[in-house]
Amino acid sequence: MPKKVRIGLIGCGAIGNEIAKAIDEGLIPNATLKAVLDKDPQSAKTLNTQLKKKIKVVKTINQLLKTGVDLVVEAASQQAVKEYAEKILKSRKDLLILSVGALLDNTLLQNLLKICQRYGNRIYVISGALGGIDAIKAASIVGFTDLILTTRKHPNALASSPFFTERGLDPKSITQPTLLYGGGASEAVRLFPANINVAATLTLAATPKEPLIRIIADPTLDVNIHELTAKGEFGEITIVMKNKPSLKNPKTSYIAALSAISALRSICSFGLKIGI
Repeated sequence: MPKKVRIGLIGCGAIGNEIAKAIDEGLIPNATLKAVLDKDPQSAKTLNTQLKKKIKVVKTINQLLKTGVDLVVEAASQQAVKEYAEKILKSRKDLLILSVGALLDNTLLQNLLKICQRYGNRIYVISGALGGIDAIKAASIVGFTDLILTTRKHPNALASSPFFTERGLDPKSITQPTLLYGGGASEAVRLFPANINVAATLTLAATPKEPLIRIIADPTLDVNIHELTAKGEFGEITIVMKNKPSLKNPKTSYIAALSAISALRSICSFGLKIGI
């Protein structure tokens, strides 16, 4: 029997919790969770008490890497990617990134890709809360004439974003659907770092086409909506996702956690691979 993939987890928030519990409950065959790291040690300790198989709670990335992990899952923040990704890859570990917005820093991305080329390891990016990424990757071979992503969320789900501080806008003052942003993905992930990782995933999948990103705050919503439209020689793609927010973190969609679990099932399994 092949050895299990040993996983280290960075981030014990809503998605990190779901991933840890999925591994613990055997929903990711051939995987074992070795250690967790969180900037709030108490969050990691609390998670550990909820697991049947106890894991090592570490305080530094060096301690996590010394536990013998094969794969590190980042479920924390763009800053965590910037701080830890290079060290993880230089330690010859594979890396699954959820805070995909960090990879729109082209200097960082190119540096990480060079490390992967040198050591032969991989960076995995999940599709997250947006469907159709496999079709976008295929269509990118011939290119796009139009590529637009419109995201609609309740103002409360967007409230902690730098956008509101920079604009001097109170999210509670939004009483009707309001277009907050329309532009490129790099600026979108800077202004809404915890809300719009799907824009970064779409941008990476569609390269070299830069999508138009539209972000709408809509106080009438109780779901997170992502609408993707793409046109080109291949035809037309229209995808509408109406995602239920995570109960623990309304800034993200529950299906984003499920996407991470699904990706890990594929990474850790042998045999049939679907949607590569």
